[in-house]
Amino acid sequence: MSANRRVSNYERYRQAAFNRFEDYPQAAQPNPWRYQPLGAWVGRLILPTRAERAMVLGSWIELYYAPPEHQELVGQRVRLRWAQTPDHHARFWGATRNVHFSQEAHAAIAKGTVLAERLDGMVHVNPLESLAAAHAEDDIVVRLDGTVTVDTNPADGGTAIIYVPHEPTQITGRAYGLVRFVGSSGTGDGYLVQHYDRAAADFAGPQELVRLPEVVPDSAGVRPSTAAGIEHSPLNGDGWFIYGAVDAEGCFVVQSLAPRALLRLAPQVYCDRLSEAMAYLRPAAWKKDGGKGQATVALISGAGSSPQAARESWRAGDEALVIHLFGGIGGQNAEPAAKTPLYWGHFALGRAQVVLEPLSGELIFDIVYHQVYVHNTDGLTAGAMHYSRYSGDRQYGWAGLRPIQDILIKLEAITGHFTVFGERISALDQIVKQLEVMTARYRIADGRGSTMVGALNNCVQDSAQALYTAIRSVTNLVGARADIRAELSDTADEAERFAELGAIGDDLQRMLLPRGRARADWQYETAVLGSNHAGLLGSIGKAATSWRTMLPPITARALAEVLLKHGASAWVLRTYQIGGDDPTIAPYVPNV
Repeated sequence: MSANRRVSNYERYRQAAFNRFEDYPQAAQPNPWRYQPLGAWVGRLILPTRAERAMVLGSWIELYYAPPEHQELVGQRVRLRWAQTPDHHARFWGATRNVHFSQEAHAAIAKGTVLAERLDGMVHVNPLESLAAAHAEDDIVVRLDGTVTVDTNPADGGTAIIYVPHEPTQITGRAYGLVRFVGSSGTGDGYLVQHYDRAAADFAGPQELVRLPEVVPDSAGVRPSTAAGIEHSPLNGDGWFIYGAVDAEGCFVVQSLAPRALLRLAPQVYCDRLSEAMAYLRPAAWKKDGGKGQATVALISGAGSSPQAARESWRAGDEALVIHLFGGIGGQNAEPAAKTPLYWGHFALGRAQVVLEPLSGELIFDIVYHQVYVHNTDGLTAGAMHYSRYSGDRQYGWAGLRPIQDILIKLEAITGHFTVFGERISALDQIVKQLEVMTARYRIADGRGSTMVGALNNCVQDSAQALYTAIRSVTNLVGARADIRAELSDTADEAERFAELGAIGDDLQRMLLPRGRARADWQYETAVLGSNHAGLLGSIGKAATSWRTMLPPITARALAEVLLKHGASAWVLRTYQIGGDDPTIAPYVPNV
């Protein structure tokens, strides 16, 4: 490292053994009666060497977990590739770039920004490589989602090949449990926990000693989370999902946390009128709704629906569009942005699914954010990030530091499926596809190496572009194909939902684009993402065309209002610096 190069938070955090993948033996797994894998497929990405690239055509993955029919692959390093369909090839190669770091990228490295330095000078870098190479070390752990296929006997005679339809989801840990914290062991970083007993529907299972290592402070001296007093947290009564892995001594290390009260479908607040719902989404209500260390859950439904009926309308397998916001760090150790008169936080879109959680036997939300995230000192990487990685991670996540609000919206026209010639498609699928391409481009800045925030391109502008483009791609496809229109017309329900999707697209265009037309870079997807290539005046001029997408809270409320007006049902999940207690910080809710 150059003497003039600033140490990144990522490098700082890796000084602690519990933040290094090497601290967890590859074959070590926790008690299967107490813990579940984070997914059917879980593994660590490994960047191929330059000599291996032509043979791998994606990334290596070292597997920690695999489905029962592929147990022989656990512990092996196999090839990971994109699914072999025309649609997947178009997206995969559409986000493939030659990478040559710009002067701005080298300057960012000197300031402590984490970039994919191993890719500099490489040609035809694909999205799986840019994800594997995002850190200096091969330490990105992922879950493989969607329909995964395996070729165990490839024609080239090499190792098995796994084909995935979606970008791997970044996770923290390999397995998770459901526990209540009893208290510190009194020695080291050990904590006694009581496991949940599904048969008793209570925390009556065995006790276990786990580790909650103290996290490393960031460059400002602030700890992203703390274990101090977690057994006294107002959320401890309902328990925590703990995510982590087993260390060399056989002890489960808690790397990430999620409150059970937040993810289970048990609302504390109910809104059945649009005016009431929009008031609840205002900054004043967010600030008033909960206090430090707490979590709140609200259910928003249409008029005339009882709370019980509204809750029961959410079933296993249902999907939702996630609208994410986080706030600031206030208090004694406030961040500089939280000391200004206006604070607007960060925005992202994502996807949630209602799943039957096996340890509790309850329905919970499985949340994945698709973070359009610029390069940063922490090493948080643009792409699909599970709650355990982005929010709950004790070292790298935000739930211990910031207030967080996630709006989970279900609306059949967006989250439901249309069947066209036997193939199921949905607007939400298209939104995710757009975000996957966009975040892949962000990881390498379209080949320049480093993304930056500007008026034209930022988390809100580019997420909104993905949303707008996805909905328009579906409606334009149908509009251009008489055979598809006829196919949809065969079913009155699908025809009605498709007409509603078109109306939603029109309303979103009016909301996002007050001048009534899309920016050219939104229509034709020609933006050079995360750059200032248009110059200051050009960027401001283009951004003014979509000015409502420049402030995260305003965009979040406006999107929610459009969808609620069309009859959506929604959950609002809020946390306020959860986990242990750090008296030097306070939640700072966005105030615009």
